[in-house]
This record gives sequence, C-alpha cells and structure tokens, in this order.
Amino acid sequence: MRFLLAFLLTASAGLCQMRDVLKSAEIDQMFARTTDPLAVLTKPNYAVQFRVNSQGSGASQTHPDADEFWFVRRGAARVSLNDRRYDVNAGDVVSVPRATVWQIAPAGGRFEYVAVRIFPTERHLRIGIGAAAQPRPMPDVATKAKIDATLASAEQNVTLHSAGTVLINHVVYLAKPGPWEVHQTCDDLYFVRMGTARAQIDGTLINGKEDPPGELKGTGVTGAREFHVEPGDMVVIPRNTAHFMDPGAVKLGYLLVKVCE
Repeated sequence: MRFLLAFLLTASAGLCQMRDVLKSAEIDQMFARTTDPLAVLTKPNYAVQFRVNSQGSGASQTHPDADEFWFVRRGAARVSLNDRRYDVNAGDVVSVPRATVWQIAPAGGRFEYVAVRIFPTERHLRIGIGAAAQPRPMPDVATKAKIDATLASAEQNVTLHSAGTVLINHVVYLAKPGPWEVHQTCDDLYFVRMGTARAQIDGTLINGKEDPPGELKGTGVTGAREFHVEPGDMVVIPRNTAHFMDPGAVKLGYLLVKVCE
C-alpha cells in the first residue's frame, strides 16, 4: 500500500496545509507541540485550526466572521455559549454560530479541539448533497455517546446538522464499498470514528456520469493515491476530487463535514 505525507508545508506562507489523510498519531504529535492556534488548512470558504486551552478560564471571545464547529480531541471543559453552559468532553461536537460569545474553562489539564471555521453564510447553488433549503441546525453540543450510538445503530446516513453552507452527517458503510464519486460544488472533511477502510483519493474517474446534479458517479478510478484510515484520522476531499472508501468486512462510521460554497 502506498502512503504519502498527510500534510504539506507551504513555505511561502509558513502554513501547514493538511492534505489527503492526517493520521491520528500525527494529529496527537501536532497537538503536543501546539500552544497557540495552529492553522492546518486554510481555504476561501473554510479553515481548520488545532486549538488548546490549558489554564483556568479563557477570556470571552466571539468570531463574527465565521460559524465554528469544535470536534473535541482530548480533555474536558465547561463551555459557555452566550448564557448557556455545558460540560464538554473528548468526542463531543460543539456548534458555535458566528457572533456567539463563548468561553472555555478547562477541567484540569489540556483541552484540545479541532475548530472547523465556515466563512460563507448562504449556499447559492442549491445542488448536490444536502441542498435542501429547510435548515436543520444541530444542538449546541452533540455528545460522544449520542454520536457513537447513532453510528453503531444506523443503516444509512443520519443528518447531524444542515444549515447555511454546511451539512454534517453521520456516514456509515455497511461492510461494503461506497461509490467512486466526485463532488463538483462541495468540499468534504471526514472525522473517522468507527471501523477501518481503504481510501482512494484523486486520480481520474472512469465512466463518470452526473447523478444527481453536481455529483459524479463512476465505475472506478485511475491514478488515485491510496491510504488506510482508522478511528482518530482526518480525511480531506477537496471539490472536484475523485474518492472511494472500502471498509472490507467491517462497518465504517465517520462524521462528514460538507462545505458547499
């Protein structure tokens, strides 16, 4: 099996640009060296940062330029969102809409989370997966227990959040491969939670046909990069990139963040 580096260093900007698959052990190593927010992916429509809080209550903050979704990697904290307070733990997902006043008070030790920052507010092209106009926003906090239970019991994808430009799905593969596909209008980010899979990314789609609009399906791919993915890994699929997942004989489950502007 052929492996490439999961991220590239952009020398001119001094930024770490995540690519393809970032393995769980690599994520842990990056967090261990992180004190200030670390930008690992920066695009016009969304960005990904690794953040750490480690002492006392952080100052109250707000981000008027972005909606944020926090995927908690390690630790526990009391999180305040405006006047609402939650005890948040590793494996939880927190929704922080733009202009929300938020504060994090770690419950001892380091509180580490992946912040996915969404810049556009409206999805102009109402095509592709998750294009329904009716918003279905997630609660402030989706707990690890609820996410794990959904992935364990689901036999098809289950929506966690659908609003604005963002769709977040519990995605499941029932011990069989998915389609070879290309999303023409959406960028995808996976947080792998259950099972393992062989992933193929990039290359040229074979016999690609548009079904539905904005989504190409094919019978195979040539020239793809190949990876093994497992729980804790992150996967980046830019728009117009061929991709394929094969879990073999096990059930695969991950949280998909789809950004469509």
